[in-house]
Amino acid sequence: MGSVQVLAATNFLPASSLPGIVVGLAIFVLILLVFVIIQGGQVRKMKKAWGDLLTGTNGESLERLLQDHLRHNAQWDGVVGGIEDRVESLERQMVQSKRFIGLVRYDAFNDVGGSQSFSLAVYDDEGNGAVVTSQVGRSDCRVFGKMLHGGKADVNLTVEEQKAIDLAAQPKGRPRISP
Repeated sequence: MGSVQVLAATNFLPASSLPGIVVGLAIFVLILLVFVIIQGGQVRKMKKAWGDLLTGTNGESLERLLQDHLRHNAQWDGVVGGIEDRVESLERQMVQSKRFIGLVRYDAFNDVGGSQSFSLAVYDDEGNGAVVTSQVGRSDCRVFGKMLHGGKADVNLTVEEQKAIDLAAQPKGRPRISP
């Protein structure tokens, strides 16, 4: 079989220097121990600082607060989306709402004063609606209604009725009632 070689350990250091080496290593280990203790203290301070940073005012974690905030934002997004849908629906309905109104008061007859007669125009964005005229006399009152399609009537309009239509078309903020 093969031969086994045994290597002999050779002593490179004299025995008298061994206590100095042990003392040197002990000092080195103590220095490392002090360094580890200092580093441990710094890590604890850093953990506390991060813990304070990531904790809300009432003790909740910042991560939980952010998750709650995102959840609430998602809920509000749904609410806002619903409101936007309703606004669009209302805008479509507004086109057909009779929101343009003009009123002209006048004296239809020379013997009746007080501007008791009137013409009232009411129509939507497309000019569809009606003009109602009431003429008040001493002994009677007559009421006429005329349909509007696209801002025009199928029959002739009086000056007062046309003025009521024109008043209704004025921009908002101006008076729409004629003296």
